[in-house]
This record gives sequence, C-alpha cells and structure tokens, in this order.
Amino acid sequence: MEFLMYPITVKMLAAEIIAACDAYIARKISIEALKCLLMHYASNYSDMLFNAQELNPTVLNRIGKKRENLVNKVLVGLQIKFL
Repeated sequence: MEFLMYPITVKMLAAEIIAACDAYIARKISIEALKCLLMHYASNYSDMLFNAQELNPTVLNRIGKKRENLVNKVLVGLQIKFL
C-alpha cells in the first residue's frame, strides 16, 4: 500500500493516518510499516500532528478513539521527546 509521505494540511495528514491504521487492522501492512509511517509524520510534521502534550484536536476528531489508541501505542514516549 502507498501512503502520502508529505501531506500539506492537517486534514490530509489525518486522512493518511486513518488509511494506514485501517490497513494495519485489515492486516494489509505490518506494524513496522505503520510505525515507520507514523514516525515519519511525527519527525517531519510534529507541528501538525501534536498540540502541547497530545495529538492535535483536528487529528483526534478525524481519526476517532480507537485509532487514537493505536497511534498513541505506536508513538509511546515520542510525544514527550518532540516537545
């Protein structure tokens, strides 16, 4: 599966996170691929992905609770490091 590596808006970033999480849940990509993508977004788009000590509210509203839990588990400890 291919995902957009350089989203230009927060909504586009959230849509790519949704697609990646859904692909992982459907077992179309591995956890390593999901982690690699989320780490790329966290390191290159931390201003769009994070807000203070949590995920951006727009991203949270778009991805929902279950995907939020998955993203937080994959990025455990990373939010603190970037802030």
